[in-house]
Amino acid sequence: MLAARPKSSFIITNMPDRKRPLKVIRADSEAQLVNGLADLLQHCSQGALARQDRFSVGLSGGSLVQLLTKALKQRAGDLNTAKWTFFFCDERYVPQDDSDSTYGAYKTEWLTQLPGIRDSQFVTANTAKSLDECAADYEAKVKDRVNCDCGLPQFDLLLLGMGPDGHTCSLFPEQPATLQETQRLVIPIRNSPKPPPERITFTLPLINNARDVAFVVTGAGKASVVKRVFVDLDKEFPAAWVNPDQGQLTLIVDAGAGKEIEALK
Repeated sequence: MLAARPKSSFIITNMPDRKRPLKVIRADSEAQLVNGLADLLQHCSQGALARQDRFSVGLSGGSLVQLLTKALKQRAGDLNTAKWTFFFCDERYVPQDDSDSTYGAYKTEWLTQLPGIRDSQFVTANTAKSLDECAADYEAKVKDRVNCDCGLPQFDLLLLGMGPDGHTCSLFPEQPATLQETQRLVIPIRNSPKPPPERITFTLPLINNARDVAFVVTGAGKASVVKRVFVDLDKEFPAAWVNPDQGQLTLIVDAGAGKEIEALK
């Protein structure tokens, strides 16, 4: 049986503040959304492995864990994940076996359901260090293991989520100073408005240097924020600051989350 295809894919070009046109993949069902995500993974990984010997991917947590698991299981026979290296776009400052650990969530899912992926493929944060040292150490790992473009590490693909408040990674509207960071690539976060309060997160210079950046957003409750972030580029929301310098920005949405931008295609 053929996998369900996304209902529509379109490009939004009439946004002068965006450096590249926005590609939108809209799906009517979870199956279609998973297939659109699987298509993206296959396209990006094939391109990366044609250029170099590894595919560097930045992961986010939340609902993306389950969706990625389904996408990878669907294409298990087509994807050479042995050459993939996984990083975390943000991570909670908790032990790796804590229920809040993003690494722990992926490890639980993938190492049981995806036998082709090894634990050694994850580049994890050392939360035994102090919060500041943890962020600096993770930045050093990124610089050491991700190919550089113009002196900055360039991820092949970053997979991001977005909250109903427009936050992405651990960049929150309540902490606008984090959006002004220009020197550090990974920073500590204290007093996060979402628990747990301490985290580390990628910053905009690192995010916007990626070759491909994809947001995966679901739920009708986010529809108005999706339009304000991705079409209006309302800088009240941290996700609207994600504007790749050279790379492709893709938005994968279900029918509910994408309903206010469907008419713009």
